[in-house]
Amino acid sequence: MTSALVILLFSLYALFDAIALLPRVGGAFLNQNGLGYTFSIMVHTLKRVFVVSYPPLLGWIALQGDSLYPTIFAAYFFGAMTVVLVSIFKYPIISYFIHLIQGYSVGGSVFFAVFKHPYIPHESMRGKGVVDFSFQFKKTLIYSSSWVYFVYGSSLFFINIFGAEFQEQSAVIYQLVGIINALGTLLMSFYLDPKISRNFDQKESIMESNDSVVAGQLLALAVWGPLSMGLCSLMV
Repeated sequence: MTSALVILLFSLYALFDAIALLPRVGGAFLNQNGLGYTFSIMVHTLKRVFVVSYPPLLGWIALQGDSLYPTIFAAYFFGAMTVVLVSIFKYPIISYFIHLIQGYSVGGSVFFAVFKHPYIPHESMRGKGVVDFSFQFKKTLIYSSSWVYFVYGSSLFFINIFGAEFQEQSAVIYQLVGIINALGTLLMSFYLDPKISRNFDQKESIMESNDSVVAGQLLALAVWGPLSMGLCSLMV
């Protein structure tokens, strides 16, 4: 039961992380990048609820004497699946955020935008199907974003693994969470996010930027995370 809850919470974290860029895409289509960024921050805030929810459960599993690896590998798998779903259902999600941004921009509250603003499909979404398998990628953005999301998505797993294996030093190990997340924040704030913002502000390669970042998230969850965890299981 505890393992299933970890997998669920991690999958929800991955879901909101994959969705988080789509409000900015919608804002770029509307020439309202500021509001797009604001709604993106809201999604990130919801994501953080799930980020802080599953690590204590990992600790509980370790206290029971059970291996963390099966739970972690399953979490990677289902997290990757949620990212795939977001990537193919991206246009309905973008359309919904366009709706929210329009509802808020006319002077309404967030509550009005979510529940009361009448839904009118934006012209930029015309001809876009519910499911979309067309993608545009930029390799350098995929690789750079994958390492940023690898730090964010896997650091808590590694901290719990090392904390469980080296219990005498666990008090120090668990304090490393802040340092590792700070590294991810630096990479995001000074490297990845400025690139994305420039593309959105200049209306250059908007969908290419989104698809590449989501592909980077998928690469982190489906390749870098499981691969590094597998190597860790052999060495620790």
